[in-house]
Amino acid sequence: MPSSNPLVFALAQYALLGVWLFGCWGLGRRLLPGGRAAAPASMPGTDGPIGPLAHPIAITLGIGVWVCALQALGIAGELRKTPVLGLAAAGLGLGAWALLRRRRDRSTTVPGPLRHSLRDAWTSRTTAERWTVVAVALLALPTLLAPLSPPMAWDELAYHLPHAREWARAGRLVVSDWLRYPWFPYNLDLLFAVPLLWGEDVLPHLVHAASGWLTAWLIYLLGVRHLRDHVTAGVAAALWLLLSKGQYDRAYVDMGVTLFVTVGFVALHRWHGDAARGRRWLLVAAFCLGVAAGAKYQVLALLPFFAIVLARRDRRPSTWLPVAGVLLLPCVHWYARNAVLTGDPFSPLGGKWFGFTDWNLADYQGQLADLRGKAGWPDWLLWPALAVPFMPTLRRRPAVRGALWASAWMLAVWVASSRYPRYLMTAFPLLALLAAIGWVQGVRVVRDRVAILRTPRVARVAGTLLLACVGVASAAWSIRYAQRVVPAPAAREALLRERVNAYGLWTWLRDHAAEAGVRRVYQLGFEESLYYVPTALLPIRGDTFGPWRYGDLVELPPRELHRKLAAQGFDTLVLNAERWPDLTSRPDFGRYFVPLHADGAARLYRLAPAPP
Repeated sequence: MPSSNPLVFALAQYALLGVWLFGCWGLGRRLLPGGRAAAPASMPGTDGPIGPLAHPIAITLGIGVWVCALQALGIAGELRKTPVLGLAAAGLGLGAWALLRRRRDRSTTVPGPLRHSLRDAWTSRTTAERWTVVAVALLALPTLLAPLSPPMAWDELAYHLPHAREWARAGRLVVSDWLRYPWFPYNLDLLFAVPLLWGEDVLPHLVHAASGWLTAWLIYLLGVRHLRDHVTAGVAAALWLLLSKGQYDRAYVDMGVTLFVTVGFVALHRWHGDAARGRRWLLVAAFCLGVAAGAKYQVLALLPFFAIVLARRDRRPSTWLPVAGVLLLPCVHWYARNAVLTGDPFSPLGGKWFGFTDWNLADYQGQLADLRGKAGWPDWLLWPALAVPFMPTLRRRPAVRGALWASAWMLAVWVASSRYPRYLMTAFPLLALLAAIGWVQGVRVVRDRVAILRTPRVARVAGTLLLACVGVASAAWSIRYAQRVVPAPAAREALLRERVNAYGLWTWLRDHAAEAGVRRVYQLGFEESLYYVPTALLPIRGDTFGPWRYGDLVELPPRELHRKLAAQGFDTLVLNAERWPDLTSRPDFGRYFVPLHADGAARLYRLAPAPP
């Protein structure tokens, strides 16, 4: 049972996450090109041919191995505690072995005290570089507290965690057609099923947040490696933390997809720079894009870009066949399953071409209309990236040029499809690097042209004010998230009652469903809290889309509504009276639906035994 002390609870959660990430690092190093080789003696402090980048890339590859292993266990019906613990033990063993080898190799190649310590690194930096590091640390602080809250976000309660819980309950990859998006690819949601095997629903937040931290680490290292500028690298990492700050308190997949796409582009660039010797990097790129494509349909739009880059350098079947195989390995299950069971590999989004299964054309059009209604433009923090193509010195660098092309492709796809802000997240790391170049170069140009800005005193005042602003914002965010760290059961219940629609009603049903004779429930308007429905009442029907859509019921007169629900075997109705305030006031509603319980806008009714 988790500790009720917030500090002990947080330390325990982070200890579990750290152990898992260490195991991922151990697994991923086996796949990393050159990952088992010792760093050359002339490069103390580096790790193989790509330097410190090896670490976040290795962890990402290890996460990909977990995804593939969990997928295989789920298909085989063995998604249970013992195999999962065995996989964790294998990762820890490989990680420990790799760590011992690294220490032994360093003891022979870098004798004497470790010269590249954190203190040496700090003292060797300029004032601007130190300020940047402090700003990044301040922005990272709230993201460490945010994941420790209980699940409260819309999508995680509606389908991310419910799907993962059903796999954990069944021990296999079941299709829960009563939940939203039952046919989506769910690679990264598989990771959430692991802690849910033990009934732990805060760790999924940390798993998703870890993708964000790894992405920030990767962005910083890419900036240092390819731009040779610690300030620009730090600004890029800070931009990413600002752009993704709303994602760390929820079990979504967007940051995980972003991490795999970014590592895929890094590996593709590495291969492109040395195609003759870097073929394994091409396979790494294919694997990462395959994991991402198995988590979100939108990633499929990046595959033509990948194919174009590959075709420009290598058209041999001996290259394309293994690349295709590695790319399909992590994702083909979801698309093949859909093709076999629904006739639409991209269900439900391919319904216009392959035919609809649970959705209909109105559902499809409604989903697109919802996305169009939320369309927007990229955050203003990213707009300085537009200046980079007009900087010849930087534009000629292969890494910058590659980032420009990849970002342009992702932006074009995004503008042509949804313009839904969160769907642009896969481009944020590259755009953050480009925008950081624009911001830093712009500040330096202004400084060089305005003499007073070059004086040390003005620079110190400006830096102090900037850090003060960042510190105040960080403190405000941290306090807000700290208030949501509620491991004590009573405090957790109180927070969830306040923030989750119908939580009080679901709690009442958990304790009284049997005595009230509640067996089969149709819910009308609370799809955003389905994770908290008592498991004894699952499956529970009702959603905006699909065969149990609200639109088929809400316009019916009470008599017809009762008749239809009873014919489908329902004995209980849960209604969001705030969303449909006129439903209960219709004539004769009370004759067909008997009130059982109410909690705010959540109303519980038993269907009358038979229409009078």
